[in-house]
Amino acid sequence: MKGWNWRDKKYQNLGHGDAVKRDIHVLNFLKGIKIWQMLVLLLIFSMLAAVFLRLNSLGALDLYENLKAADKTGDIVKVEKAAKKLQNFMAGHMNSAVPRLPLQTLYDQAVDKALEAAKPVDIDQTLYQKVTEECASAWYSGGSRARARCIAEKIGASGDSGYAEAESITPDAYYIEFSPTRWSLDAAGITLFICFLLVLTVVLRLVAAIILRIILKFKYRAL
Repeated sequence: MKGWNWRDKKYQNLGHGDAVKRDIHVLNFLKGIKIWQMLVLLLIFSMLAAVFLRLNSLGALDLYENLKAADKTGDIVKVEKAAKKLQNFMAGHMNSAVPRLPLQTLYDQAVDKALEAAKPVDIDQTLYQKVTEECASAWYSGGSRARARCIAEKIGASGDSGYAEAESITPDAYYIEFSPTRWSLDAAGITLFICFLLVLTVVLRLVAAIILRIILKFKYRAL
């Protein structure tokens, strides 16, 4: 194909002048798509996408820390508001995954409430406080049920009875976890989509040029 002059009269005399003009038009169109220009644009948009993805990640981590701080206050309303903000952010921004968060303060409050509800009314407060502190390790090893059992056993050993088994508090109910969107219509998502289009354009340009040259080579092989 190199060195062929498609405007030469011998091609026009083939009786397929319109086809030759069409082939010339297609070749010129493909030549107008400069691969080096596409690669430069791809590099620029790739860097922009990396920046926007990083900003999404930092934004999610900031809201994650706000949720942790809200949990430490023990205020369920603040926790719900912070969790809602994080959920909305992750739903609209890709690359915003955060670790699973245990709502430790709310869980501790639920455990204390369950233990308080199970405590006998006439129990000595000093004794109860002492036993509760002694059974703290049981809570860490076996949860609220193990701690309640420990307290019941120690109170019984001390001569007091009537301690009911505390309500079991499931730790999994006090974990919060969100799944980020795979693609989002934000700055990061748009720049990544442009990168995909640029890569697709380069690949199609190369493939189309190769295929067209092969076709034309056989089409005009007698010349």
